[in-house]
Amino acid sequence: MLSILILGFLDSSYLLYTHYSIYTQTYCPVDICIPPELPFPSYIFAFFGVIWFLAGIILIFKKIKFFLRIWQTIGLVGAVSLFSYSLYIGFYCPYCYFAHLIGFFSVIISWKFVKY
Repeated sequence: MLSILILGFLDSSYLLYTHYSIYTQTYCPVDICIPPELPFPSYIFAFFGVIWFLAGIILIFKKIKFFLRIWQTIGLVGAVSLFSYSLYIGFYCPYCYFAHLIGFFSVIISWKFVKY
């Protein structure tokens, strides 16, 4: 479980770097991650992903049921809605899809991993 969350944290951190570099540099390290025009900077999604995976790492060790349930709900809703939205606008980013998939499976595994 912990290794999946660390993998998600690393992927989201990379996305944060690449999406933020779009706004601060003239090139994107990965050409496929140039987002469409959004009303807000695209790196905000990656920032929330970093925070969410980091919170998951902490909550797995602390095993606070109430906050873990909130974390699971936010993750499930976030992963499904962001994936659906990216398909809707035609935005193809495999690293983003990988983060969504890891987030979804982190929630599913955490239901089995943490006994309530």
